[in-house]
Amino acid sequence: MKLKLNHIGMIESADIELNGLTVIAGENDSGKSTVGKVLYSLIKSISQSNIQGSPDNVNNFRSDFNDYIEKIFKNQLSEEGDIEFTYGDTTFKLKILNNRCETFHIPHEYENDNLSSFRPILIETPFIWSIISTLKTINNLKARKNEIEFGLSPIVEDLYFALAQELIAKDSNITLDIKSIINGEFIEDGMGSYTFKKNQKNIELINTAMGIKYFGLLQVLANKNHFYKDQILILDEPEVHLHPKWQLELAKVIVSLVQKGVKVLVNSHSPYMIEALQRYSQSKRVSTNFYIAENGVILEDEQSLSKIFSKLSEPFNEFDKMDAERLNG
Repeated sequence: MKLKLNHIGMIESADIELNGLTVIAGENDSGKSTVGKVLYSLIKSISQSNIQGSPDNVNNFRSDFNDYIEKIFKNQLSEEGDIEFTYGDTTFKLKILNNRCETFHIPHEYENDNLSSFRPILIETPFIWSIISTLKTINNLKARKNEIEFGLSPIVEDLYFALAQELIAKDSNITLDIKSIINGEFIEDGMGSYTFKKNQKNIELINTAMGIKYFGLLQVLANKNHFYKDQILILDEPEVHLHPKWQLELAKVIVSLVQKGVKVLVNSHSPYMIEALQRYSQSKRVSTNFYIAENGVILEDEQSLSKIFSKLSEPFNEFDKMDAERLNG
């Protein structure tokens, strides 16, 4: 699976391979999140429109994709750019004009329906636990009156439905040992509400730390069979709410998922997270690709990892300079 972007958002060019574990590192506002959101929108639109090369389904794809990018990017995708997405022997080509997919090309012989079964998951933040009761109310209102539009991001809506719905277990359904990390587990009451159970006590999620909530997302998604071979999981800066020690624990979980066949894309600016992913994937012999996002370009070369660590260690260099000035002053 490959994704190429040219003049998309703040990205001048990106050429990314998405097999096993893919890590994109860089500072804030460097285009990392754009890659994940474009990939998510593509896979969702392809699966929904069930493309088989017919004109009607191609038009359905373009309509679905434009709907996703309008709601996710808020007209900030690109005035003019190109997207190529390759899956197997098929390459989808999109021309973006004025923040919309103007043209979409797919080979007429395309008959691969594998992508139609994918349910990509993008996790931006564990904050969804704080609004899950509100989302439940909104969903009930929408079910009664279809014309109601709440303007929610599709990413938030899709994650809510994933947490609410259990899939039929696939042959390669995956379980995760999250309970030992957070010393507890997320329990559903049967009506879509959750509490955190620790030491035989149920703790309301409003009183639960964000780091625990992040692991709780993965725990519940695994319990509901949303992780399986060739599933696509996108984690956007997962380290934000995690202590460095738990960043290492999360890296172990991520590598475990990749070992079991899940394709994982991680966007990160944490040296702890990136080094942990590098070390654990190497020890488990997991296929990895590390990219650095810098100056509008996302690339991988033989020096990618050293460039990443050099870039992310700049704050420590600043501390060293401060110490030197203090000693010399």
